[in-house]
Amino acid sequence: MTSREVKELLSSEKGVAELYKKALPYMEKIDKFGELYTNSDILNEYELSHSMESLAGCYSFLNPIAGALEALLIENESNFHITEESKFTENLRVQDQNSAKIKARALVSDIRRFCSDFDRYCSSADKLIVVAQSRLKRLTVESSAKGVDFKGDKTQPAVIEKQEEQTASSHLDVTWDS
Repeated sequence: MTSREVKELLSSEKGVAELYKKALPYMEKIDKFGELYTNSDILNEYELSHSMESLAGCYSFLNPIAGALEALLIENESNFHITEESKFTENLRVQDQNSAKIKARALVSDIRRFCSDFDRYCSSADKLIVVAQSRLKRLTVESSAKGVDFKGDKTQPAVIEKQEEQTASSHLDVTWDS
């Protein structure tokens, strides 16, 4: 979603409700994976890989919206600030500037909350992706240390030696000699 689309959506009748309606499935998915990670319910590499892909998709959907909301927040706050300061016809004092700044911040507080929601979900998805990557790496290292399900470089001398040992021990003589 582009910043223009977000701005048009926020200025429409449906406004924020429509924006959250579009983002809710992605937010719920991030919450679901967060709960799974918290309870350590994702144990194998396929589930971890799937969660990383899903979370990356959620992040890629929510991040442009968060960026657009942040830009809209800065734009509206600046415009409100300029409008408030222009109301002072005489010399502009520091107190007047501070008053204008506070009023501008108050007028954009809703957009600030929306921006924070989307930004926090993006941050959560990003952190969950990092957790999945580290768990996946740990699983890969553990399985390769055990010599199980090795996915690394099979041309290394140590790997070739380990494979030859496993091959030699797995070929037992099972002939029926009497």
